[in-house]
Amino acid sequence: MTDEFDFEAGLEQRLRARAALANRPFDAATIAHTVVAAEVRRPRIGGLAWPVARPAFAVLILAVLLAIALLGVALVGALRDASPPIPPLPANGWIAVSANPNDIGGGEAGDIYRIEASAPARRIIGSAGDGVAQACPRFSPDGRRLAYGEARASDQPAGQRGNWPVPDRAIVVVGVNDRGEVSAPLMRKVVSPDAGEIVCPEWSPDSTTLAVRDAGQVSITDAASGATTVISAVEGPRPQNEFEWSRDGRRIAVAEGSQIRIIRTADRTSEVFRVLGGVPDSLAWTAGDRQIVYLATDSSGETSAARLLDLASRQDTQLTVDPTDPELVLGVSNAVVSPDGTRMAYFAGVSRCTTDGCSGVSARVLATDIDGSHAVEVLVPLDFGAAGLQWSPDGTRLLMGSIEGVVSVAVVPGSPSVVHSRGELNLEWSGSQVTWQPVFE
Repeated sequence: MTDEFDFEAGLEQRLRARAALANRPFDAATIAHTVVAAEVRRPRIGGLAWPVARPAFAVLILAVLLAIALLGVALVGALRDASPPIPPLPANGWIAVSANPNDIGGGEAGDIYRIEASAPARRIIGSAGDGVAQACPRFSPDGRRLAYGEARASDQPAGQRGNWPVPDRAIVVVGVNDRGEVSAPLMRKVVSPDAGEIVCPEWSPDSTTLAVRDAGQVSITDAASGATTVISAVEGPRPQNEFEWSRDGRRIAVAEGSQIRIIRTADRTSEVFRVLGGVPDSLAWTAGDRQIVYLATDSSGETSAARLLDLASRQDTQLTVDPTDPELVLGVSNAVVSPDGTRMAYFAGVSRCTTDGCSGVSARVLATDIDGSHAVEVLVPLDFGAAGLQWSPDGTRLLMGSIEGVVSVAVVPGSPSVVHSRGELNLEWSGSQVTWQPVFE
């Protein structure tokens, strides 16, 4: 290209292509014209007129570098603005529950069973008459291990489970496979030798550590070595269960009276968020760890509403709608957030309360967007009386347990309910004692 106008046009065309990708505009035509119009010497090389001498060539280099820099800014900005990709969800593996056979009263000193719709329940952890109770089974997020709380207990404990004093309380980790087989304990960590409520472990998202809450502290334990870090926390009304890992594993939300404490696991520092709806219950993080769904309860533990706490703005919004009839009282329980953090599900029941007392109405299961919109009622067998609630690993079904059995239902209509266990186990205390294994290809 020896003609200066051809050169200018070509340069402008190339710069325009780069300008189209930049997030900060620049004038391609002006830059191209400046390059060509610069005071230059036009040396001849081998008898041919070289289109650009040193000064103009330097300007050209600067122009190209400018375009490349702007393009880099555009790409970096695009990467910064893009939300982190949501990893693919796993498939649904097998289901485990802590329970007892029906011939053991009270359902207290539970062993752990594998349950499925096509076969009888099979005990995989514990044995009859061993004097050891296992509770709160939880599959690791990678599906390769099972953790649970363990304690020394009898078949006929005194008092109700909520006040169940059992000694030698520990957390245990075993290996699992897709066939429902478990290994010998890989790790056992004593939480306290003193009598108290059996502890319930919760896995970190990366499957490396476990957190438990007991009295005035949160303990974080390495799932392989048992090494433990203890973080102080104010004791709440239901301290064993009201805490939740953030989705990135960097923080733990802990319910404390009328507030939620966010603990940073790296340095143990924390931040307190006052809530508007009363005592927080059923904490769950949404996608991106920007918000926390919680249930607002009164001092007696009765739930009044599902609420959403925005951590950036500290705005606390009620998601459920109260009845307009003053005699009707809405009760919400077991709020859980989907594996991808974009949906939630909960039990919603309405009672009519007068001076003569309250009469209840069967609770419905609702699935909504995180902001409470697009509510869909999930149909549950009418005679089931479900209590516990959790999402399947692939986010397509809800798993529920009650005194009658364990059932899963499809969130999107069209797939039938599946009864995984009914009548063979004493599930009096096992509504929340169910876990579903995630399976990765």
